[in-house]
Parts: sequence; structure tokens; C-alpha cells
Amino acid sequence: MLGMDRLTGRAIDDTDQLTSRLGQVMTTPKGARNRLRDFGSDVLKYLSANLSPTTALLMKSAASDALNEPVNGLLDFSCSKINIHPKTGGCVMEFVGLFNGKTKTVSVSLNV
Repeated sequence: MLGMDRLTGRAIDDTDQLTSRLGQVMTTPKGARNRLRDFGSDVLKYLSANLSPTTALLMKSAASDALNEPVNGLLDFSCSKINIHPKTGGCVMEFVGLFNGKTKTVSVSLNV
């Protein structure tokens, strides 16, 4: 699938396009889009809390729910593992799964 990078406008495909789509879904709060109220995720609700094991589990659950929501357009990515790594000012979510018949690892940076 061919897409367009929302920051640069350049054409992207394969892993770059999946990274862009995941980033857009994980950083858009649910209900933020007027015509697509179900688009996005609840991951950002937990981002401002201290990253404890409980908070990480809640973020993984919200991300998993977003991956299975048809309106988000990520049903072609079969996620098998979600890792969360803390960093200064936020965290990095790492998604591992099957995309276009190949195992892919994609990282999405989330900032406070």
C-alpha cells in the first residue's frame, strides 16, 4: 500500500507507511475527529502518569484495542507483542507483528 507522510508529504510504503499509520492512531485521542469519533486510541490518557507496570499494562491494552478497531485501518497488521520503553518526556511503544507476510518491528515515539 502506498501512502503519504503526514509531516513531509513524501510518498511512503511498507514499514514507513505502517509506522506513520501507527503513530497517527496512537497519538490521536479517541473522539478528537468530528466525522470519525471512534478513530484514535486511549493511550494518551495514561502517558502523563508515572510509567509503572500497571500504567504500561493499561497503555498496552488501549493500544491493542486501537489495533482491532476497524475505523483505524490497521487490521492488515497482526500485532503479536507490544513493548513500552520509558524515555525523557514520554515513552516509545514498540509493536512486533506480521505485516504483508513479513514480521515487522515498528517503534512509535509518544511525548508528553
